[in-house]
Amino acid sequence: MAGPIIYIFTMTIKPGKAEEARKHIAEQIEFVETNEPRMIAFHCFFDEEGSKLTIVQVHPDSASIEFHMEVSAKHFTTAFDYLEAQVSEQYYGSISETLASELAKWETNGAVTHMPLHEGGFTRTNVR
Repeated sequence: MAGPIIYIFTMTIKPGKAEEARKHIAEQIEFVETNEPRMIAFHCFFDEEGSKLTIVQVHPDSASIEFHMEVSAKHFTTAFDYLEAQVSEQYYGSISETLASELAKWETNGAVTHMPLHEGGFTRTNVR
């Protein structure tokens, strides 16, 4: 059964860079919302100490996340001004070989989880 691709990654924020990270993340959220109409969801979370950032993305297919990687490349190059080490990376759903190669470029020593088989589920939108 084909399903969405959910991509979650957590990174540490460099000491003293939490406010810079918040500024850049706000800009990235606005950019993604404006320029990536196929992305289903894009959410960013900070821990209470401001030392970790987790981003959760939900895409309809591999092409959507490949497009995200392409159009957000500029942001990725400046992200390491305020981000440090990758803590974990998780992706759920079937991804293309192209995407697997691209994601491998960003992997560091963090834990990587890939669960390719989508067994079922649903997504609600515009729920109040």
